[in-house]
Amino acid sequence: MSLPGAPHGAARGATPAPLWLSYPEAFSPEECASLIDMMIFGAHKSAGLVNGKAEQSIRQTDIHWIPENDETSWVYQRLAQLVAQGNRDAFGYTLSGFDEDAQIGRYQNGGFYDWHIDRGGRGIGARRKLTVSVQLSDPTDYQGGELQLNPDGRVVTAETAIGTAVVFPAYMLHRVAPVTQGVRHSLVIWTHGPDFT
Repeated sequence: MSLPGAPHGAARGATPAPLWLSYPEAFSPEECASLIDMMIFGAHKSAGLVNGKAEQSIRQTDIHWIPENDETSWVYQRLAQLVAQGNRDAFGYTLSGFDEDAQIGRYQNGGFYDWHIDRGGRGIGARRKLTVSVQLSDPTDYQGGELQLNPDGRVVTAETAIGTAVVFPAYMLHRVAPVTQGVRHSLVIWTHGPDFT
């Protein structure tokens, strides 16, 4: 199954391979609303960093983990399609699958996640290779809260249209800027594999 929309991304100079990819309409508005409901009605907690440590000066986000089961299998199938497409379109990494559950993040007024990478130094985080971040909220529901990437020393802002998925290497520096009004929700998962060689 092909994904809706053509990928967009920032290319390296004259090289056609992009450093990151954006897939518009990867999830429908109805699917995004269903995922936000999982956050609203599910168990959620204050998020920590890659190493599990809570650091309010770096991250202020609530998260809800989504276990893979019959009810959520459609989410994982869609995310697997995005990873496969992104890997074909740009990265060509050796991947083994999802070794961690997907998470829904909620950034309320003042919420943010400062500049960081998703790849940890040890344990399961050290095997993260690609990050997928899906915009669940309508951009008119909040202000601020932009997903910003720094692939090559220049900051770029990801598309904010509802349902847009952004795929990028887990070692890429990125942040969620502070939300100044309203609430922003996103869906995030990491794909794992053997270490980069």
